[in-house]
Amino acid sequence: MASLASAPAEAQQISPSSLFGLFVGVALAGVGGGLPAHTRRAVLRREWLSDAEFAEVFTLAQLTPGPNAVNLAAMVGAKLAGKRGALSAVAGVLLPGFLTMLAVTVGLSGGVPPALQSALRGAACAALGVMLTAALPVVKVGAGVRGGPWLTLLAFVGLGVLRLNLIPVLLVLVGVGLWLNRPSTKPPAAAEVGRG
Repeated sequence: MASLASAPAEAQQISPSSLFGLFVGVALAGVGGGLPAHTRRAVLRREWLSDAEFAEVFTLAQLTPGPNAVNLAAMVGAKLAGKRGALSAVAGVLLPGFLTMLAVTVGLSGGVPPALQSALRGAACAALGVMLTAALPVVKVGAGVRGGPWLTLLAFVGLGVLRLNLIPVLLVLVGVGLWLNRPSTKPPAAAEVGRG
Protein backbone atom coordinates (compact mmCIF):
# COMPACT_ATOMS: atom_id res chain seq x y z
CA MET A 1 0.00 0.00 0.00
CA ALA A 2 1.43 3.37 -0.96
CA SER A 3 2.02 5.94 1.74
CA LEU A 4 -0.84 8.37 2.18
CA ALA A 5 1.64 11.24 2.51
CA SER A 6 3.08 10.67 -0.97
CA ALA A 7 0.73 11.96 -3.65
CA PRO A 8 0.39 9.81 -6.78
CA ALA A 9 2.02 11.13 -9.94
CA GLU A 10 -1.30 11.83 -11.67
CA ALA A 11 -2.53 13.83 -8.67
CA GLN A 12 0.40 16.29 -8.57
CA GLN A 13 -1.74 18.95 -10.32
CA ILE A 14 -4.23 19.00 -7.42
CA SER A 15 -3.38 22.10 -5.43
CA PRO A 16 -3.96 22.60 -1.72
CA SER A 17 -6.27 25.52 -2.58
CA SER A 18 -8.39 23.17 -4.74
CA LEU A 19 -8.66 20.77 -1.80
CA PHE A 20 -9.58 23.66 0.51
CA GLY A 21 -12.40 24.71 -1.83
CA LEU A 22 -13.63 21.15 -2.25
CA PHE A 23 -13.86 20.57 1.50
CA VAL A 24 -15.53 23.93 2.19
CA GLY A 25 -18.20 22.80 -0.28
CA VAL A 26 -18.40 19.35 1.31
CA ALA A 27 -18.82 20.89 4.78
CA LEU A 28 -21.57 23.22 3.56
CA ALA A 29 -23.40 20.36 1.82
CA GLY A 30 -23.00 18.03 4.78
CA VAL A 31 -25.06 19.99 7.30
CA GLY A 32 -26.39 17.48 9.82
CA GLY A 33 -24.11 14.65 8.67
CA GLY A 34 -23.37 12.78 5.49
CA LEU A 35 -19.86 14.21 5.05
CA PRO A 36 -18.32 10.91 3.90
CA ALA A 37 -20.98 10.49 1.20
CA HIS A 38 -20.52 14.08 -0.01
CA THR A 39 -16.73 13.67 0.01
CA ARG A 40 -16.93 10.43 -1.99
CA ARG A 41 -19.23 12.00 -4.57
CA ALA A 42 -16.99 15.08 -4.91
CA VAL A 43 -13.68 13.23 -5.38
CA LEU A 44 -15.18 10.60 -7.72
CA ARG A 45 -16.87 13.27 -9.85
CA ARG A 46 -13.51 15.06 -10.25
CA GLU A 47 -11.79 11.67 -10.84
CA TRP A 48 -9.24 12.49 -8.14
CA LEU A 49 -9.68 9.06 -6.51
CA SER A 50 -11.07 5.73 -7.62
CA ASP A 51 -13.76 3.96 -5.62
CA ALA A 52 -11.14 1.55 -4.23
CA GLU A 53 -8.81 4.39 -3.20
CA PHE A 54 -11.67 6.20 -1.48
CA ALA A 55 -12.66 3.01 0.37
CA GLU A 56 -9.08 2.70 1.62
CA VAL A 57 -8.85 6.26 2.98
CA PHE A 58 -12.39 6.07 4.39
CA THR A 59 -11.55 2.89 6.31
CA LEU A 60 -8.37 4.43 7.71
CA ALA A 61 -10.29 7.56 8.72
CA GLN A 62 -12.87 5.44 10.58
CA LEU A 63 -10.16 3.53 12.44
CA THR A 64 -8.20 6.63 13.46
CA PRO A 65 -9.14 8.30 16.76
CA GLY A 66 -10.82 11.68 16.41
CA PRO A 67 -13.71 13.15 14.43
CA ASN A 68 -14.36 11.05 11.32
CA ALA A 69 -14.99 14.02 9.01
CA VAL A 70 -11.69 15.66 9.96
CA ASN A 71 -9.84 12.35 9.69
CA LEU A 72 -11.31 11.74 6.23
CA ALA A 73 -10.38 15.24 5.04
CA ALA A 74 -6.82 14.75 6.30
CA MET A 75 -6.49 11.33 4.65
CA VAL A 76 -7.87 12.48 1.29
CA GLY A 77 -5.77 15.66 1.36
CA ALA A 78 -2.59 13.75 2.22
CA LYS A 79 -3.18 11.18 -0.50
CA LEU A 80 -3.79 13.82 -3.16
CA ALA A 81 -1.35 16.60 -2.23
CA GLY A 82 0.82 15.51 0.69
CA LYS A 83 1.07 17.39 3.99
CA ARG A 84 -0.05 20.75 2.60
CA GLY A 85 -3.06 19.04 1.01
CA ALA A 86 -3.98 17.47 4.36
CA LEU A 87 -3.77 20.82 6.15
CA SER A 88 -5.81 22.57 3.44
CA ALA A 89 -8.50 19.88 3.41
CA VAL A 90 -8.83 19.93 7.22
CA ALA A 91 -9.02 23.74 7.24
CA GLY A 92 -11.70 23.60 4.54
CA VAL A 93 -13.86 21.07 6.35
CA LEU A 94 -13.59 22.93 9.68
CA LEU A 95 -14.04 26.54 8.52
CA PRO A 96 -17.82 26.60 7.82
CA GLY A 97 -18.69 24.99 11.17
CA PHE A 98 -16.28 27.25 13.05
CA LEU A 99 -17.70 30.43 11.49
CA THR A 100 -21.28 29.25 12.09
CA MET A 101 -20.61 28.47 15.75
CA LEU A 102 -18.85 31.79 16.19
CA ALA A 103 -21.84 33.64 14.72
CA VAL A 104 -24.31 31.66 16.86
CA THR A 105 -22.27 32.35 20.00
CA VAL A 106 -22.16 36.09 19.31
CA GLY A 107 -25.81 36.21 18.24
CA LEU A 108 -27.11 34.31 21.26
CA SER A 109 -24.98 35.97 23.93
CA GLY A 110 -28.18 37.45 25.44
CA GLY A 111 -29.92 34.05 25.74
CA VAL A 112 -31.84 31.72 23.47
CA PRO A 113 -35.23 33.09 22.33
CA PRO A 114 -38.23 30.78 22.98
CA ALA A 115 -38.93 30.33 19.26
CA LEU A 116 -35.36 29.14 18.69
CA GLN A 117 -35.62 26.75 21.65
CA SER A 118 -38.68 25.16 20.03
CA ALA A 119 -36.85 24.91 16.69
CA LEU A 120 -33.88 23.23 18.41
CA ARG A 121 -36.20 20.65 20.00
CA GLY A 122 -37.58 19.87 16.56
CA ALA A 123 -34.04 19.63 15.18
CA ALA A 124 -33.18 17.16 17.97
CA CYS A 125 -36.02 14.91 16.78
CA ALA A 126 -34.76 15.17 13.20
CA ALA A 127 -31.22 14.34 14.37
CA LEU A 128 -32.56 11.21 16.06
CA GLY A 129 -34.10 10.17 12.74
CA VAL A 130 -30.79 10.73 10.95
CA MET A 131 -28.96 8.64 13.58
CA LEU A 132 -31.49 5.82 13.23
CA THR A 133 -31.16 5.74 9.44
CA ALA A 134 -27.39 5.41 9.89
CA ALA A 135 -27.71 2.77 12.63
CA LEU A 136 -30.32 0.48 11.06
CA PRO A 137 -28.08 -0.79 8.21
CA VAL A 138 -25.40 -1.64 10.79
CA VAL A 139 -27.94 -3.51 12.92
CA LYS A 140 -29.08 -5.47 9.83
CA VAL A 141 -25.48 -6.54 9.16
CA GLY A 142 -25.05 -7.53 12.81
CA ALA A 143 -28.19 -9.65 12.68
CA GLY A 144 -26.61 -11.86 10.03
CA VAL A 145 -23.43 -12.53 12.00
CA ARG A 146 -23.12 -15.50 14.36
CA GLY A 147 -24.08 -14.14 17.80
CA GLY A 148 -24.78 -10.70 16.33
CA PRO A 149 -28.26 -10.15 17.82
CA TRP A 150 -27.05 -11.17 21.29
CA LEU A 151 -23.94 -9.00 21.07
CA THR A 152 -26.07 -6.05 19.95
CA LEU A 153 -28.44 -6.60 22.88
CA LEU A 154 -25.54 -6.92 25.35
CA ALA A 155 -23.98 -3.71 24.00
CA PHE A 156 -27.30 -1.89 24.42
CA VAL A 157 -27.77 -3.16 27.99
CA GLY A 158 -24.15 -2.51 28.98
CA LEU A 159 -23.90 0.99 27.50
CA GLY A 160 -27.49 2.24 27.41
CA VAL A 161 -29.04 0.69 30.53
CA LEU A 162 -26.17 0.01 32.93
CA ARG A 163 -24.07 2.98 31.70
CA LEU A 164 -20.83 0.99 31.77
CA ASN A 165 -17.58 2.37 30.38
CA LEU A 166 -17.36 2.03 26.57
CA ILE A 167 -13.80 0.64 26.34
CA PRO A 168 -14.25 -2.45 28.58
CA VAL A 169 -17.64 -3.25 27.01
CA LEU A 170 -16.18 -2.90 23.52
CA LEU A 171 -13.14 -5.06 24.35
CA VAL A 172 -15.26 -7.84 25.85
CA LEU A 173 -17.85 -7.85 23.05
CA VAL A 174 -15.25 -7.68 20.27
CA GLY A 175 -13.39 -10.57 21.92
CA VAL A 176 -16.57 -12.64 22.16
CA GLY A 177 -17.48 -11.76 18.56
CA LEU A 178 -14.06 -12.82 17.32
CA TRP A 179 -14.29 -16.09 19.25
CA LEU A 180 -17.81 -16.85 17.98
CA ASN A 181 -16.82 -16.12 14.38
CA ARG A 182 -13.35 -17.69 14.40
CA PRO A 183 -12.35 -19.63 11.29
CA SER A 184 -13.08 -23.34 11.36
CA THR A 185 -10.01 -25.53 11.99
CA LYS A 186 -11.71 -28.77 10.96
CA PRO A 187 -10.24 -30.41 7.85
CA PRO A 188 -12.66 -30.77 4.91
CA ALA A 189 -14.77 -33.94 4.88
CA ALA A 190 -13.42 -36.88 2.85
CA ALA A 191 -16.31 -36.68 0.39
CA GLU A 192 -15.51 -33.02 -0.34
CA VAL A 193 -11.80 -33.80 -0.83
CA GLY A 194 -12.62 -36.63 -3.26
CA ARG A 195 -14.76 -34.29 -5.38
CA GLY A 196 -11.92 -31.79 -5.85
